[in-house]
Amino acid sequence: MATFRKLPSGKWQARVSKDGKERSIGTFRTKKEAEIEAAKVEERIYYGQTLNDRNMLFEDAVKDWLEHKKASVKESTFVQLEVIIRNHIMPTFGDKKIMTIKRTEIKKWITTFGEIDKDGNEKYSFGSRLKYLSVMKSILHHAVHELEVLEKNPADKLKVPVQDAVAIKKEKVKYFSLQELNQLLDFMKTYKHQRFPDYQLYYMLMFFLSKTGLRISEALALRWSDIDGDKITIDKQTSRDDNNKVKLTTLKNSSSYRTIKIEDEVLRELKKFKMKQNELILGNSRFYKNNEGIIFQNYNGNYLTPSIIRETMQDYCKKAGVDYKGTHGFRHTHAVLMLESGVSLKYVSNRLGHKSQQILILISPKK
Repeated sequence: MATFRKLPSGKWQARVSKDGKERSIGTFRTKKEAEIEAAKVEERIYYGQTLNDRNMLFEDAVKDWLEHKKASVKESTFVQLEVIIRNHIMPTFGDKKIMTIKRTEIKKWITTFGEIDKDGNEKYSFGSRLKYLSVMKSILHHAVHELEVLEKNPADKLKVPVQDAVAIKKEKVKYFSLQELNQLLDFMKTYKHQRFPDYQLYYMLMFFLSKTGLRISEALALRWSDIDGDKITIDKQTSRDDNNKVKLTTLKNSSSYRTIKIEDEVLRELKKFKMKQNELILGNSRFYKNNEGIIFQNYNGNYLTPSIIRETMQDYCKKAGVDYKGTHGFRHTHAVLMLESGVSLKYVSNRLGHKSQQILILISPKK
């Protein structure tokens, strides 16, 4: 049987009995509100459901959520989630009771990440803010449906403003114009590496990325055996462990698994590249073979690393007189050139392994 007590503040406290012990279920503006809530709680007790733990800390809910996530996401994804929580969520909500977190607090928290710094730039990109809010929503969803310590998710339907997404993504999406791409590739085709002048590894990598739109991690994981006729299968990617060693992992999402067609020009360049690679492996004792048959191996027979690729491409772009757009710039370039040629959004999205067409809509040419 529930009991009710009027507090000095004028509010009403409701208490219910479970397992011989009385516990508070909160304070309410009127006795009627307290009676209604007490009736709901007693019904939960009757049917053996978990009662809201009003004293549970947000930190404890996060720990339980992370345990749940660890069993269902890739290791690299789990590490990213831990970083987001540690650096961007816990400093604001870590010491709070989860029942006390209000929607207005969450809205204010996510807004701070979009504030403008002294240089006139957003502190964090729209994509980052979207991730932070998504993680927060997921934690609170877990608290509602798994831990059953909340009646509803205070972050439900809360969004990062759409207009910010458009403005920021338009600014951040980088790609080479056709003239810039040709200028860079022309330079790379004639560039001679000091140690192995005829092994045009970076020309082939840049050309391949611009003609296929693969993510750099997908391209680095490719093996010669992944090519079948004029098609290439993408079903793995490279990543790095805590010791910075290369490992092969699953792809970003289900849409990333795909088989795409490659142009005759790309096939011809790949064949020439393979012939030179085999020639060096067989005829030069300083050039080692990769035992897994990867396409873009260095002369030591190893996978290329993202940091080396970034530094090397920056240097080559500078020498070619072209602004560096990042390795993802080749992927965006491929998409833009296809869209400009009249190819449909759906086709390009499927070819790139996109889960949605949002980014393509932003970079597609105006009608």
